[in-house]
Amino acid sequence: MVEYLQSSVGIIHKNHAESITTFIKESVDEELKEKPAQKKRITLCVEGNISVGKTTFLRRIANETLELRDLVEIVPEPIDKWQDVGPDHFNILDAFYAEPERYAYTFQNYVFVTRVMQERESSAGIKPLRLMERSVFSDRMVFVRAVHEAKWMNEMEISIYDSWFDPVVSSLPGLIPDGFIYLRASPDTCHKRMMLRKRAEEGGVSLDYLQGLHEKHESWLFPFESGNHGVLSVSKLPKDVDWSLHPNIKDRVFYLDGDHMHSSIQKVPALVLDCEPDIDFNRDIEAKQEYARQVAEFFEFVKNKKEVSSSNVKEDASKSNQAQVLIPHHGNLWMPGTQPLDFRQAMSFMSR
Repeated sequence: MVEYLQSSVGIIHKNHAESITTFIKESVDEELKEKPAQKKRITLCVEGNISVGKTTFLRRIANETLELRDLVEIVPEPIDKWQDVGPDHFNILDAFYAEPERYAYTFQNYVFVTRVMQERESSAGIKPLRLMERSVFSDRMVFVRAVHEAKWMNEMEISIYDSWFDPVVSSLPGLIPDGFIYLRASPDTCHKRMMLRKRAEEGGVSLDYLQGLHEKHESWLFPFESGNHGVLSVSKLPKDVDWSLHPNIKDRVFYLDGDHMHSSIQKVPALVLDCEPDIDFNRDIEAKQEYARQVAEFFEFVKNKKEVSSSNVKEDASKSNQAQVLIPHHGNLWMPGTQPLDFRQAMSFMSR
């Protein structure tokens, strides 16, 4: 490297060439060290029908149990952003429910934007587990499908939505979770809970609409069970059971699969939790702790799988790269996995 800098780039002094070489090597080494560290954090998206109990789950189980309290950062769905848009404080959630055929496309676009904003805002957290309420994938696989089938989003609008969905998701890996937690209950149960909580914007949401959302969750997360719209029988093992799972959750974990699945979440694990019973978590501490244990066990499983996968990728990369340096044209130096480095930029760094 030093010889190349002296002979081809025109850096006469050996000490200067050695300094630049050291700077480049240290910069690349530092970048390679930082990237795996950023990926150690696990993100799980909590999915489920309207009023299934996601807020209760996140607040009461994830936030109040010893098993999860110090482990988890909770990122709730950005409903406040949907209820207060811009200087005129538009409530786009209310507008969507009041005139879905007019605002479905606008609302779903804004939902996606706020999820991107939310992911960026929470990306610097230090806790090892980030629990996010819903995801861009349930938006596309459940809610966008629902409004399209209801003819509230026309063919042109869904084509536009799909035209940017894939490239944007592909360019923002933070939107892709390491796993999903599916809170599962019947549409009847969700409807009763919705009537009890009385959120103003949801006054016109029908049981039929909740039934449709339930079926879309089922066909998305485990299509081979989609014919059964009741509560999952925990006695039936999933077809692709992984025996490295903790016994407490081995019959509750599925892997997302199918031609309908976005390529970025193929084979991503999903933990299914039965949320049919109405549990008072203020009194039933044992039930609350049991749910928390299952989430903690799922987190450990996902984390271990990710560490093994990262280790394998790192080993393969090490074998193939072996710190190769390719001699470039036009005075630039290129190393695998980096952008070309302009030597004038490097020299300016060294002169500071």
